[in-house]
This record gives sequence, structure tokens and C-alpha cells, in this order.
Amino acid sequence: MATEKTSERTNGSATGKDEPRNPVVGAMSTAQEAAQATAGAVRSAAETAADRLPAAVATAQDVSRDTARTLDELPDQALVIGTSFSLGLGVGLFMTGSNRLLVLLAVAPAAAMAATLLNREGGESATQPRTARGAAR
Repeated sequence: MATEKTSERTNGSATGKDEPRNPVVGAMSTAQEAAQATAGAVRSAAETAADRLPAAVATAQDVSRDTARTLDELPDQALVIGTSFSLGLGVGLFMTGSNRLLVLLAVAPAAAMAATLLNREGGESATQPRTARGAAR
């Protein structure tokens, strides 16, 4: 008759006594500690960014207001030339396969200048400087 062999399972230890930890368990706890440290660093960076966000928004509003004022003071001819140059640069970058962000950055000024041109009154002469037209109003 054959004898049956039974074995008892334990948690990571063949003898059931305290032995050094399994290397996998040590690696997992190290990874968990690193993840907690990373989460703390991300939380700290997010808090710092949230503190500085209102100032950044205010600065962006000031810059955009100054840019709009400067574009409004330019004569139509300068806006047409700037728009043409910016569009040409953007198309050239696109045709050569440049990064899309770079193409967008090249075309963005054209959009601003074209919007300024379109917002101007239609009855004014395109050859008359903007400052002279503004004085005539």
C-alpha cells in the first residue's frame, strides 16, 4: 500500500520560523515607499503652482492687453505684412515637417494680426496710417 505524503504550506517560510524577508516583498515595500514620496512631492508642487496661479493669470492678462493695444496702433500695411510673413513661416514649417507646436507658434501672431485687421472699421482707407485715422475720429 502506498503512503500518502502531505505537506503543510506556510507564508514564505519552509520551516514556519522567522527567516529573512523574501526579496520580492522587500522590493514591493521599497516601491511603495518611493510612490508615497513621489505623491508627496507632486502634492507639494501642485500647492506651489496653485499659490502662484493668480499672479500668472494677472500677468497674462496684462501682456495680452498691451499686445492688443500695440496691434491696434499699427497701420494696416504693417498688419498685412506681419500676417503674411507669419502665415508664410507657418506654412513653410508645416511643409518641411516641423513639430506641430512650432507651426502653431509661428501662425499665432498671424491670427492676432488678422483679427485686428478684421475688427477695424471698413470705411477707413488701408493706406492711411492708423494714428492719423484715430485722430480724425
